[in-house]
Amino acid sequence: MPLSILSKRLAIFACDARLGFRLVSRRWKQVNRAKRKRIELAAVVSLLPLSAAIAALAAAPAAFELDQSQMLPVIESITTPSVTDQVTQLLAREDSHLREVRVQRGETLAALFGRLGISDAAALRFAQTDVVARPLVRLTPGRFVQASITADGSLHWVKVHSAGDLDGALATTRILTLERSAEGAAGFRVAENDVALERRIELKTGEIRVSLFGATDEAEVPDAVAQQLIDALENEVDFHRDLRRGDRFRVIYEALYASGEYLRAGRLLAVELESGSKRFSAYWFANGSKAGGFYAADGHSLKQAFLRSPLEYTRVSSGFSSSRTHPIFGYDAAHRGVDYAAAAGTNVRSIAEGVVTFAGWQRGYGNVVEIRHDGKHATLYAHLESVAPGLRQGLRIGQGDSVGTVGMTGWATGPHLHFELKVHDMHVNPLTAELPSAEPLAAAQLANFAWHTAALRAQLALLARVSIALDRPR
Repeated sequence: MPLSILSKRLAIFACDARLGFRLVSRRWKQVNRAKRKRIELAAVVSLLPLSAAIAALAAAPAAFELDQSQMLPVIESITTPSVTDQVTQLLAREDSHLREVRVQRGETLAALFGRLGISDAAALRFAQTDVVARPLVRLTPGRFVQASITADGSLHWVKVHSAGDLDGALATTRILTLERSAEGAAGFRVAENDVALERRIELKTGEIRVSLFGATDEAEVPDAVAQQLIDALENEVDFHRDLRRGDRFRVIYEALYASGEYLRAGRLLAVELESGSKRFSAYWFANGSKAGGFYAADGHSLKQAFLRSPLEYTRVSSGFSSSRTHPIFGYDAAHRGVDYAAAAGTNVRSIAEGVVTFAGWQRGYGNVVEIRHDGKHATLYAHLESVAPGLRQGLRIGQGDSVGTVGMTGWATGPHLHFELKVHDMHVNPLTAELPSAEPLAAAQLANFAWHTAALRAQLALLARVSIALDRPR
């Protein structure tokens, strides 16, 4: 009974649907063609979202399957080279190291090779005997020298730079190169050519954690620039005692490039050092001469007529004292100088221009050099391993020139330099004595100096703000 009723109702619904479709079809035909096209277009547009939803639902299972497939681990066995093969490859690869130094007064070629870390008898013999390489034997003090060597000290090449012209946007230098040739291990060749150098400006900042040179290495500041930093501020800062962990430095310097490749560091242009609550700065200024010098922000010269220390960078092991216990004999006696601890062979320099009054052996002092600088000042350098070649009584010596190397000759218990300073033939403490300074800038040059350093001061201020921003906790 219920099935018959349902079938009757379905039949009535189908009849009504046919009648309705006919009515709609008849009315549709009565609509003009332009209006029908607009209705058809609207219907198609309205169905697009529904079509996209249906397509997304259809693709969803495939996406789920893809996610599951990405989570499946892939295991593949890889054959690694044996330890023997890896060691063989490492031994076959000749890692090179780049060393940079400046020629010292009275230095022989053998001594220069030693400071560069070159342990290559064939290269040294060729440089000393070959006619074309003869200029290497007569190097002028101050020449910049680079060497590329292997881990065992074998030479790839050594390059000697002439002073050249470092002024202007483009600098030039003449380079004498001694390099190992491809013909054989004992073959060498020499070449000399002029190179145009592009001068670029580098800005670096760093924080001292262990040592100054460690901090400059971490900041990728070349050693040559770090040494210029010390030279610029050594009369303002005691680098032996004043530096502390957390002190900061900022430097602006020239980097010289040849054919787009970095060649070497150039001149330090500006430096700022924050040590504790104090801030020291120095700016390079030509001052109307080719030599130039470093000046403070107010224009006074930072160069002293006397250097504060005869060693470039070391520490004090024993200070000036009216009474101390002698390390060898045990009795108390005055210590009328300062002892600087340093490795044997470290270069010792004259703190000022003067005339050598003695160079030789003196009992407990061992190898010693004495210099009279003027009518008021004299200095003494003792326990030297060796006196600089050619240094003799009556020879005039310049500020910074080598007087010898650190040793432990005479009455010494270890390698160190004993240094004395006399004023009117009376011993004074070299660490606290007042030393004469160089002449300040003339009034006519101060305006030019202020204009020249304005951009450098702005760049140092920018570096300081960058340092502060990096130190802020995030």
